[in-house]
Amino acid sequence: MLRPHLLGLPILLVLLLAGSFSALAQPRDTLTTEQLLQRRGSKYAAMLRPSHYLALDVNHTLGGFHRYRFFVGDEIRFRARGERYREQLYDVTDSTFTILLANEIMNRDEPVTFRVSDVEKIIISRRIPFVTIAGPILPLAGGVYLLASVVNNRTLSKDILPVSGGLALAGVIFSYMSNPHYHINPNHRLRVLQTY
Repeated sequence: MLRPHLLGLPILLVLLLAGSFSALAQPRDTLTTEQLLQRRGSKYAAMLRPSHYLALDVNHTLGGFHRYRFFVGDEIRFRARGERYREQLYDVTDSTFTILLANEIMNRDEPVTFRVSDVEKIIISRRIPFVTIAGPILPLAGGVYLLASVVNNRTLSKDILPVSGGLALAGVIFSYMSNPHYHINPNHRLRVLQTY
């Protein structure tokens, strides 16, 4: 037989546990809108105040129009003045942009400014779930498949070449899809725009 004064004890324990877990889930301090936008990254931090950014407008023949935006703090890969650069964007003005390059002699970063018209090519890094990972792996898989066939059969079979060549070709295509190169021309224009 249950004692009447102990019936409320399990209910009381459940309420105390539920109350303690909800108290742990409460934030200690709340962040302002500006702090939340700065934590999310440079694209969102640009919404706080008017600033300049680089815009690559791409007009595809079949795919239509697409705009890639590069804000201060984003990594940009480009070729200018005959050299390749892969650095973070440090500053953008009306007609120029600046990156920081490491000076090993002085042991510090020095700003290097480029005019928008100096840029010859921009390389975009896109993360496509299966394609980006498979790009470097498929040519290697084709080579291993070909090598394993030659080692096991001691001859080069004609049935193996289309398979290993197809794997290598798919890897090259996937790598290009993940990292397209855009030559700056009238169809691919690099401009400086401003947020409001």
